[in-house]
Amino acid sequence: GGGGGRERSGGRDRDREDAPPRARGSSVHPDEEVQIPGTPDELPMRPIADPADDMDLAGSTLRDILTLLGLTTTEITARVPDSDGDGIGLIEQVFDIFGADDDTSDELGVLIGRRGETLASLQYVVNTIVARGQQKAPVFGIDIEGYKRRREQMLIDLAKEIAQEVRETGDVITLEPMPAYERRIIHLTLREEPGVKTESVGTGDNRQVEVMPAD
Repeated sequence: GGGGGRERSGGRDRDREDAPPRARGSSVHPDEEVQIPGTPDELPMRPIADPADDMDLAGSTLRDILTLLGLTTTEITARVPDSDGDGIGLIEQVFDIFGADDDTSDELGVLIGRRGETLASLQYVVNTIVARGQQKAPVFGIDIEGYKRRREQMLIDLAKEIAQEVRETGDVITLEPMPAYERRIIHLTLREEPGVKTESVGTGDNRQVEVMPAD
């Protein structure tokens, strides 16, 4: 059939004169499905329709997100939070994600991101879906390959080192900007530490913890 200057994409366009033109720079026709390597044929398109409870919805949503990302060889377990880093008193359950093999464990690092920023975003998305239409929904935590556990211990050690330095020098020491849950770990670690006190300063992403001599 006459092309009239219209781009073609193999036999498909020749059979469909009304096919829309291909987007500039695109190698896939708009009507064609894009299949990402490593993802299953049936992809989840929306949150589970009839979850048993909020935990079921959170876990199913998390599994669906991993599936959409092609991370299907993962193990997800749920547990009660048992440390300040887990969010005792704030978090209902913590979902731990581990790769079923070394390759998947390496790929999961992308979901942690720089300083855990991508992991925090993943947790936010899951909780936003769970909270839809609810006045007061439970909050769920997510950890990947034990990242938060390791980070929590590092922050506890750092806080104690800084406290000792403040006691010895009398200086006020300001830590680097941290997300809220990490600042909370510093505050709670030093809450009963003798001779020092803490407070958060700054705004937004630049919030920092100051450690200073107690009055």
